[in-house]
This record gives sequence, structure tokens and C-alpha cells, in this order.
Amino acid sequence: MNLTLAAPVYRSVTSFLFGALSSWLAWQATAAEGKPTLDRIIDRLEGSYSNEAQVAAGELDAENNLLFPVFKQVDIPAFGTHVVYLQWPIDSPDGRLQRQRLWTFHKDAESDAIHMNFFTLREPERWLDAHIDPDKVRDMKPEDTIGYPDTCLLPVTWENENIRASIPSTCEIVSQATRTTMTLKANITITPDRITYQEGGVRSDGSIVFQVPPKGRYVFERIRD
Repeated sequence: MNLTLAAPVYRSVTSFLFGALSSWLAWQATAAEGKPTLDRIIDRLEGSYSNEAQVAAGELDAENNLLFPVFKQVDIPAFGTHVVYLQWPIDSPDGRLQRQRLWTFHKDAESDAIHMNFFTLREPERWLDAHIDPDKVRDMKPEDTIGYPDTCLLPVTWENENIRASIPSTCEIVSQATRTTMTLKANITITPDRITYQEGGVRSDGSIVFQVPPKGRYVFERIRD
């Protein structure tokens, strides 16, 4: 064996393997940074917002569409560890509500994927302003809400620093108010300073049951203190 040649070759192979390992570890770290975690989602979502700029630009009529949403993490053991209470007042932060929900986030034990669920609150006045007084909702139970089937769980992804969640096409429900069968649709994007939101219900024949907002999507800008 030519030891004179072997030593440089060994060093070359070792250097190559070390470089490859370093690149792989760096890629893994980058990939991990790009994945949503439950805590990162909550941190990104929490806060107060408005779509005043959108309404001022004429994209939406002010009536019933000028909103001041607030999102706040709350402790409700019956709904898991990552729960957000939201309410969307109309016209001002103290206006009547257009929306009042719980959004919950959980990680699938088998696939490690993150899903979002949503709940409509019964007795809205009972839970009003829970973002200010979280104790109001601490003992809330599933029977205090209107839930939706597992086929309506929203997969949550992280793309280019944007969190995205969309209701799958399998989400078919029957409205408790009108007994109308419909497929729900919703698309949500959360960036560091903005939330876009679009929701609707469609009958099997393609006719629209409801659409929020009436056209396009809501664009909520974060309100900085």
C-alpha cells in the first residue's frame, strides 16, 4: 500500500464526510425552523387587529365589515393546551360581535402534523370579553359550544414564514339553524403583522349558503401598542 497516497486520500474522504454531515445538520436545522410549532402559532396569532385600511381603500363596505378582531390564548382544560378565544367586534373595539369562537391547535400523535379545530360558542353574552377576563371560560365544556366533525379539521402549515390553514373539501355539515346541508370552506393566513380570512358554505349544487366577507377576503392588520 502506498502510504504516501493513502494519507491525503484519507484526509480528503474525511473532509468530504465531515462537510456532508455539516450540510445535512444545517439543512435539518433550517427545516426545523420552517415547521410550525404549537407555541409559535399561538405567539404569531395573539393580538388585536383591524381592517380599517382595507375598508378605507374601498375593498369592502364599512357596514358590518369594519372589524376589530382580538385573539387571546386562554386556559380551558376541556379543550386542550393550546386554545385561543377570539371575538370580532363591528365598527369599534366595543361594538357588537360578528364572530365569537374558540380556535384550538393540537399535534397528531402519529403523524406529528398540526391541526386546527374551531368551535362556535353558545350563550355569547356569557363569554363576552374573555380575552380581558380569561376566568370566564376556564370551566367551559364542549357542550357549551357547537363543534364540527373531524373531517373539518384544518391542517396547519408554515410556508415562507406564513402560517396557513384551510378547511379540507371533506367538511360537510348540517346547519343547526336552518338544517341546510353544506360544505364549509375557509382559508386563513397568519403573518407577523397580518391575518387574512375567508369563509363560506356551499350547497351540493354549487349555490352559496353564506360567504364571509361578501367578496374577497378580510385583511386584518395588527394594532401595535
